[in-house]
Amino acid sequence: MNANIRRRLRLTPIALALTAAGTNTLAQTASTQNEAALPTVTVRSKYEREDLPNRAPGNKAASGARLGILGATSIMEAPVHVNAYTRELAEDWSALTLQDVLENESAVVFTTNKNHMLQNFNLRGLDMGAIDIATNGLYGIAPANSVPVEMFERIEVLRGPNVLLSGMPPASSVAGTVNMVTKRALAQPIADLTVTYGSHSYFQAHADVGKRFGDEKRLGLRFNGVYGDGEMGAKDESQKRQVGALALDYLGDNARFSLDLYNSVNKIDNGSPGMFNFLGTSAIPGVGRLLDPPKGDTNMFRGTHGKYDNSGVLARAEFDFNQNWQGYAAAGGSSSEGQGLMFGTRAFVTGADGTTRGAIYNVDTRSQRRTAEAGVIGKFDTGSIKHRLQLSANVLRITEGTNNNACNYCYTTNMYDPVTPVFPPAPEWTGYGSARVATKNNFRSLAVADTMGFAGDTVLLTIGGRHQTVKMPYSSYSESRFSPMIAGVLQPWGDKVSLFGNYTEGLEPGQVVGLGYANEGQALAPKVTKQVELGVKLQTGELTHTISAYEIKRPSFISVNNGGTLPTLTGDGEQRLRGLEWSTYGNLTKELALLGGITHIKSEQRNTGRDTYGTPEWRARIGLDWQTPVQGLKVGGRMIYTGSQWSDSGNKLRVPSWNRFDLNTSYATKFGNTPVRFNASVENVTDKKYWIGIFGDGFVMPGAPRTFKLSATVSF
Repeated sequence: MNANIRRRLRLTPIALALTAAGTNTLAQTASTQNEAALPTVTVRSKYEREDLPNRAPGNKAASGARLGILGATSIMEAPVHVNAYTRELAEDWSALTLQDVLENESAVVFTTNKNHMLQNFNLRGLDMGAIDIATNGLYGIAPANSVPVEMFERIEVLRGPNVLLSGMPPASSVAGTVNMVTKRALAQPIADLTVTYGSHSYFQAHADVGKRFGDEKRLGLRFNGVYGDGEMGAKDESQKRQVGALALDYLGDNARFSLDLYNSVNKIDNGSPGMFNFLGTSAIPGVGRLLDPPKGDTNMFRGTHGKYDNSGVLARAEFDFNQNWQGYAAAGGSSSEGQGLMFGTRAFVTGADGTTRGAIYNVDTRSQRRTAEAGVIGKFDTGSIKHRLQLSANVLRITEGTNNNACNYCYTTNMYDPVTPVFPPAPEWTGYGSARVATKNNFRSLAVADTMGFAGDTVLLTIGGRHQTVKMPYSSYSESRFSPMIAGVLQPWGDKVSLFGNYTEGLEPGQVVGLGYANEGQALAPKVTKQVELGVKLQTGELTHTISAYEIKRPSFISVNNGGTLPTLTGDGEQRLRGLEWSTYGNLTKELALLGGITHIKSEQRNTGRDTYGTPEWRARIGLDWQTPVQGLKVGGRMIYTGSQWSDSGNKLRVPSWNRFDLNTSYATKFGNTPVRFNASVENVTDKKYWIGIFGDGFVMPGAPRTFKLSATVSF
């Protein structure tokens, strides 16, 4: 583990990329390796970042990922199930947002419509939203509604609860960690222009420019700018995307600094797809059965509009005290404002002909997030045991407020032939504390983790814990919890086979019991989600496989009738998830690359005995890419399968399984001395109509229709 610990200590978010930029030997070595690994016609060799784990064969995934307090770790030595997706994967599918990339991840199903203003999803059977995405290992920086991929180099997905590794995210998801790694200036200058066209008539330009400055190339600058506008989403709906991201970094002899800034604006005009409930309520009875889905681009909300504006900043400094010890500090935050049609795209279907009662909301929602972290990383030996120790202190503060003018199921429409509703007037912003829905959470934590190497590094044992304090000033709530983690990796037959296991926890705030309960005023403890996982990782040829089995127990608040006049609110409810997963990436042959996985989850509400709604038992994502005999030409595709699932907590309506086929191709060439790359992709090739997934309790979403994208990248 000695070399691995040294890599974890020194391969920090800037260190080796900048070292390579300032050292001719490293730059030449990286260039030689890249040229050997990639066809000479491609321009992607200069995209390899030296501080990040190497790209795996096939270039869709990386051979390692950052695991929060455990640092940068190879996939084979990680004691958890984790995958890291590359920018090449995003480019192959002409990805615009995080959703376009995570559709390749078998543990993920999305719980909002494609191209919705908000992007929420389900990871390993547990919900997560964009606001809970990490940026360079810290929460509170990413946009609150939809994450653009153009400013990121890697997307790292760690499955399952893990409060030790990164702390509590702003909305307290316990599904896992999705970490976005921002771009940096590299050893070679970059000046790329990508033009994209998407159906129906969406046009976008993306400029990516980077360079290092000075005799030793110590100062780096990387800028990404995006402007897109046109019809996208529902029929006749217009969407506009604007992204500006600046990344600065500096390498000193014993210190490194970085600064990331961004602004991301999403606008929609004249519509949105809808979500449909077929069971209804006592006040609005539903049709009682699942009808055929409408066309995926059916526009339920013509005449509406919305805008979401996000800005963020993150600064980081790292200092080498000596060869074995390093200190670091990071601070940043983000602000978000959304006005118009943000959410509430729901309707109750009341008739067999598609007659529907629609709801429509005009929203003003705002949030502010501030975060800081400081820590120390060191390596040392105690006898024959090698240690990699990290201590950190973290603070995260989030304030949110939402006002809403609602038309609650006040008009009649039809899911197949919708009318144009009357859009309510914009609500008045009254401030965070006086907003109709207001939240203020303060999270503070101290964490420690020690990774120990035994028996010549064939055994890696990680022991650690995080003491987390949760305060909610609006409800005078303040509670603390220590969350331990123990994890291990065993390599008894060399580094091609790893056996791993872990016990981890996730943490969610409790609450102060309100009116209507016998225990009114009681501060309920934070909800502790517990995971036990065992697995194996295999490298067969140029393929890497991870197979894991796990059990997750997540508590929930339930009302208990105790024989008195009022019930008691307790945390005695429990969601239990048992799963088996396989994921893989790499090359099947020299010409054929594989990326995908299969996930099986059985999720049950233990207090009711019912299955958890919106949790399909089977999910599969299998993608193949073929490097054709034609120089620079690659063709590929993927199969997406999602099993049947309950739409509601009462298990009354079951949504059937569905599958979808997508295709893509790319061609890299040169016009004179100018590298050019063309990409084309088609999603839902057969243009099938299907129910893609579930939002909330009872609402199902239609899948998007056949959608194509064309892009061309010129490297100047």
